[in-house]
Amino acid sequence: MRKKRSWNDKFRLAMGELENKIQRERGDKNGTWPEREKVEAWNEERKRQGYGQYCGSVCAAEKTQTKAERKREDFIKNVLMQTAKSAAFLLATLALLQGIIKVLPDSITVSSSVGGRELPIYCVETDKKQVALSFDAAWGNEDTGRILDILKKHNVKVTFFMTGGWVLG
Repeated sequence: MRKKRSWNDKFRLAMGELENKIQRERGDKNGTWPEREKVEAWNEERKRQGYGQYCGSVCAAEKTQTKAERKREDFIKNVLMQTAKSAAFLLATLALLQGIIKVLPDSITVSSSVGGRELPIYCVETDKKQVALSFDAAWGNEDTGRILDILKKHNVKVTFFMTGGWVLG
């Protein structure tokens, strides 16, 4: 009964056969491919890194790992992946909060309404000692000039609410 080969073994066998075919086709006129010095240098580097020989010169098993080493490596990969996911979630949350902080204050309006009818705001809670004056300019202007002179004289700022003919004219 033949032993079943792994995919990695089949791949290394195919690569070895391909390399042998290339060497036969090139023959002695170009030397061997890859050059023996290169293969030896590659093998030395791979040994230094803890791997087997260059696949094609003499196919050796790749770096062997114990079950504990593999578990430790998988654990580290999982921790790094969870850390990356957590960092991405944190950044997305911060971006969302920043957007809310920028947009929300502009979307808040102060009004007073009863049964859908807008009513004027008569007072607002504040720590400052101040008064807000407003005038409704809805009819006649006989007193407007005198009011403006007095306000100007005392450097008082007020708000005029205009309706009717004042808005159109």
